[in-house]
Amino acid sequence: MATARNALATTAFEEPERWRVHLGAAFSDLVPGQIDREVAPEGTLRGGRLGAASVFTVSGSPQTVRRTTSAVRHSPADMVKVCVQLRGRATVHQDEREIVIVPGQLALYDIGRPYELCLEGTWSCAVLAVQRDQVALPAGRLDGAMARPYPADRGPGLLLSQFITATVGELDVAGPDAASKLGEAAACLLAGTLTGDGDIAAASGSDAVRDRVLGYIRVRLDDPRLCRATVAAAHRMSPRTLDRLFLGQAWSVSGYIRHQRLESVRRDLENPALRHRGVAALAARWCFFDAAHFSRLFRETYGYPPSLARP
Repeated sequence: MATARNALATTAFEEPERWRVHLGAAFSDLVPGQIDREVAPEGTLRGGRLGAASVFTVSGSPQTVRRTTSAVRHSPADMVKVCVQLRGRATVHQDEREIVIVPGQLALYDIGRPYELCLEGTWSCAVLAVQRDQVALPAGRLDGAMARPYPADRGPGLLLSQFITATVGELDVAGPDAASKLGEAAACLLAGTLTGDGDIAAASGSDAVRDRVLGYIRVRLDDPRLCRATVAAAHRMSPRTLDRLFLGQAWSVSGYIRHQRLESVRRDLENPALRHRGVAALAARWCFFDAAHFSRLFRETYGYPPSLARP
């Protein structure tokens, strides 16, 4: 979210309109929006300044939180922000990027440009905002770090997450000098997170491995033995390592296999040359051997039954 103006901001869950007013006043005209028609945006926040940085813990009902172009013009800021997801799911939209984070992950974004967070479920997150020039990384490296999520359940990301939540709990007893030093420490932890587990060169290597895994899956979709465990074994890694390779991606390994198989059945159903083949036979061709389960999955994915896919 954007930077709080006061030294210490604390609210409990409020009525929706009070939450809107408080959030906008505390966070540079940040605007909450509704996701679910039946659930109005409301929330709770606690946090404050640490010299050139600020830390917060925030939670609430499902909602979007938007910093608009007019808000950026009205309250310009040369700051970056980290959102550490503690509960629920968040999607960061900025420029042409869309970064999804779940508990155990964090994302970096620029509050000097318009952005939107879509916060789903009963969510909570830990937030760090810090001046760009306090983070000991080249500007290009810092911008590049906004392209993907980072782990917050191990290594430097875990230390950063724990630092934010612990510091928020002690803000009321931290004097100005201590607060300033804590802000410097936060900036150092952020730089360490982005150059440790989140090293961009390593990310490029991970992208290459992931591409090989996806290619391996695509040519073996009709093999009933294809699954998360066999894919991991074929690439000489543990299933857990394979899962980490797909953190922040649109699909897990199992989800990608299922999606690609469904797409293969859909294409077969739409192929006039295969009209003589029954729906169950085409589904079995792509390893869906339970007709009822396949039909239900197909309808949930595409919004219509398999029979309507036929020309």
